[in-house]
Amino acid sequence: MSTIPCLQRRCQVIRQIRQFFDARDFCEVQTPVLSADTVVDRYIEPIAVTEAALPVNHHGSRTYYLQTSPEFAMKRLIAAGMTNIYQIAPVFRSGDCGSQHNPEFTMLEWYRTGDDYQAGMNLLADLMQALGFPLPKFCTYQELFEQQFTVNPHTAANTQLQTCAEKYGIAYPDSYRSDFPAESAADAWLDLLFSERIQPTLENVIVFDYPVSQSQLAGTRRQDFGEVSERFELYLNGIEIANGYHELCDADELQHRFDRNNKQRLAGGKTALPENSRLLESMNAGLPPCSGTALGIERLLMVLFGAKNIGEVMPFTIDTA
Repeated sequence: MSTIPCLQRRCQVIRQIRQFFDARDFCEVQTPVLSADTVVDRYIEPIAVTEAALPVNHHGSRTYYLQTSPEFAMKRLIAAGMTNIYQIAPVFRSGDCGSQHNPEFTMLEWYRTGDDYQAGMNLLADLMQALGFPLPKFCTYQELFEQQFTVNPHTAANTQLQTCAEKYGIAYPDSYRSDFPAESAADAWLDLLFSERIQPTLENVIVFDYPVSQSQLAGTRRQDFGEVSERFELYLNGIEIANGYHELCDADELQHRFDRNNKQRLAGGKTALPENSRLLESMNAGLPPCSGTALGIERLLMVLFGAKNIGEVMPFTIDTA
């Protein structure tokens, strides 16, 4: 459990965040924590609430989910006509527990219509400066791999990525060579190399232009070698703090990605998640161009306060809740 002075400092930081967005004419919103929709992600596991736990007169006999992110509902508000919105909300992810993880944590999420890719990254950088950090360095995903491994992560063969791991003595399971489809194997190798050799070196960096296969809800852009995803992430002291997108606005493409992710989930022994969502309905009606970012409050506070464990910066963890 965190100390009372730490909780008071937490309150001050959250007040600063609200002042930052209020000064830029953002509207603070509150969306449902429990919803029939959930982000269909290959790796993120939501906590399900069955109909038996809900009132007998609720609408329909379907499973509801504690939200892993307020993203779907906030985008529905954008599609309905809101422009600049932010939210500080409790979110939930099954199976996450450790020094940087708790099944329930706090997420800051924001969207601004009309923002392009660069504007989305700049707003994140401005927030960090407002909270006392130096201006982050900007670096592409490709540049980081070329500096560390001398390979282009967007075009490298799986055998090349395996060679990189072996060169630096990075252990990997046999399944990386035998059990994965080619695309999934590439992501597995890239994640392994990034987490082991690149991420620990990122002290105050916004990484951008990720592989398309690693960006569920981001738009894409053509490069000489193919497409990259307009996704960006902020790393502080080797910790992932924020994840942002120049948002995908194509409902058909989103449906395709949901289908692909569910196939990967089933292949990995997980259950499929609902592919038909109210977000898709809203996107079919029209989602305007926008950029959005999600930031983990507790991880940010860990860096600000020099904490080693997430329990130092939140009132109660799952063990004491």
